[in-house]
Amino acid sequence: MNTQEILQEEYRKASANVLDPASLIRMIEEIIEMPTTVSEKVSAPDVDVDTSAALMRLIPDIAVSEIGWSDVRTVEDDEGDTTQVSGPQRRLLEDYLSNISGTTFEERIASLSNFYGRGAGLIQETSNDRIQLITNAVSYLVFYKTLTKIVTNFNASSAGFSFESFLATLVKGEQVPANTGTIADYIDRLTGADIPVSLKLYKGGNMEVGGSFTDLVQDLTNPVYPDSIGGAMRYVICSKYLKGEGLEQKGRIDFHQFDFTLDNVVEILAETKSKDNIRLYKRMMDSMIAGAPEEEIRLPPSEKKASPQELEQDFITNLSSEVKKLKIPLSQENFDELTQALNWAKNDSIFNQPKAFIPGERGKALIGKTKISAWLTKNVDGQLVLPLAAAIIAANMTVVKNNKAKALASARSKVLTGMLTSKEFASPEESVVLYNNPKLTSEQRKVALKNSYGYLSTGHFSMNNSQSVKEGNTAGTIKLGTIMIGTKYVAEALEQVRELLNGEVQEIFESLEMLSNSLNSFFANGLKNDAMAAASIKNANNIRTKEILGGKNSS
Repeated sequence: MNTQEILQEEYRKASANVLDPASLIRMIEEIIEMPTTVSEKVSAPDVDVDTSAALMRLIPDIAVSEIGWSDVRTVEDDEGDTTQVSGPQRRLLEDYLSNISGTTFEERIASLSNFYGRGAGLIQETSNDRIQLITNAVSYLVFYKTLTKIVTNFNASSAGFSFESFLATLVKGEQVPANTGTIADYIDRLTGADIPVSLKLYKGGNMEVGGSFTDLVQDLTNPVYPDSIGGAMRYVICSKYLKGEGLEQKGRIDFHQFDFTLDNVVEILAETKSKDNIRLYKRMMDSMIAGAPEEEIRLPPSEKKASPQELEQDFITNLSSEVKKLKIPLSQENFDELTQALNWAKNDSIFNQPKAFIPGERGKALIGKTKISAWLTKNVDGQLVLPLAAAIIAANMTVVKNNKAKALASARSKVLTGMLTSKEFASPEESVVLYNNPKLTSEQRKVALKNSYGYLSTGHFSMNNSQSVKEGNTAGTIKLGTIMIGTKYVAEALEQVRELLNGEVQEIFESLEMLSNSLNSFFANGLKNDAMAAASIKNANNIRTKEILGGKNSS
């Protein structure tokens, strides 16, 4: 084959997207943007603070932005088909996190956990493509660096919301807006299905997985995503074990997971201090088991104690009135964004926690001035912090006053108390047996839950640390992995792949040098040396592939 034929063949390959000048330039630009070599060897785990900070700067920096990471819009084309489009900050984070190994959330957390021990080996298993190897290695480092920024740079409340957005992006999902009829915080779409996830991030050892029992039952009996994990509600539980303050914090986050299902919810909660929630109406249960018509409890509907999500509607209405009364310059769009981010029904961190009440119990707990001011400082313009804090505190106080008045006059509460005293509700232990009777259908179990004491009284369920994260518990909790937090550990993660990155980058630049020499010789000889043309082609291909480099004087 002569020189012209060789060049024609390479042009044909380029047309088939094997290699062309534009892609070559992109590859070079990608490599230039990547960290190359670190001049001094740093021995892990004895990485000091100054060195850790220096190594952190070598890793691409992603700005932490809950709003930006939540920017997923649905657009419609001319034919009526809809697609989801990510905003620029979300898309940037997606591009990095998409390179984390794993087709499920469990696999991705396990992969990220294993990276600390075998970073280079793990990355080398992901691809034979040199550019992809480097991209994958940097993506893991970006994950660790960004997660460390979330946890160490922000207070507990802000970190929680950013962490939620971060994990939603990791699983190709999106956060669930407030007031949408589900307790889910975000949707996991990594497997292609819509898996609803309730996220809990707590200090290790102080874990308390809880919430409205009424809302949990609503999700299990009338799931928003019925075709995913059997209509269950997935709980992802993250336990923080951190030492130090601010940017000097370091430690770990343990990831656990379990599912609340229609089948296991009664057995799980039967072991908790909130087990009275599962007490079932005996007459109705006996009737269903015997095959007789259902006898549901009839209570005064107008006196029904409102759930947190129902009370949130009152809060938003009250807040709108307070904003207008105080003449706070807030557009309707900004007001909606504020109430979505505030997440009044779920955000316990803004409430004072009096010992007499369940933590953050809506309709009873008051919002702390210091806590809400700190939250607003992170989320709104500084000039709006004080007036908005006053408006939010006042709006919540109105909810408390109204709820208290309703509770004092509640005929429903009196009926339920009387039924409980007269033992019309089975004990928690009896309720487990009744609920698990094989004669009951799934639909009958749904009816049973909607006539339970906790559902009718809008109870609050609570699971302690061992009940929620201890493996082998009734919930079937599994540990997904552990991710280290802190600049020291990110630096150690970089050490795991530094040799790999250095080697790959060095070979790329050697190939570029050889490509340049081969092309110079080829053109200097009047395009007559076919061997030089072949060497140029070989070294151009080697920029991406793992083939053995051709010598500088190949002939």
